[in-house]
Amino acid sequence: MIDTLSLLVSHGVILLAAWRLLSRPDLDRDPEDSAADA
Repeated sequence: MIDTLSLLVSHGVILLAAWRLLSRPDLDRDPEDSAADA
């Protein structure tokens, strides 16, 4: 049987990583136009 604590810890780490990624200030900012110059 799968341990409940291991499921809670692994899912908690995944949720923490997703929350930290979504709260980044540069997430909704477009990159600079360095690719347009090429």
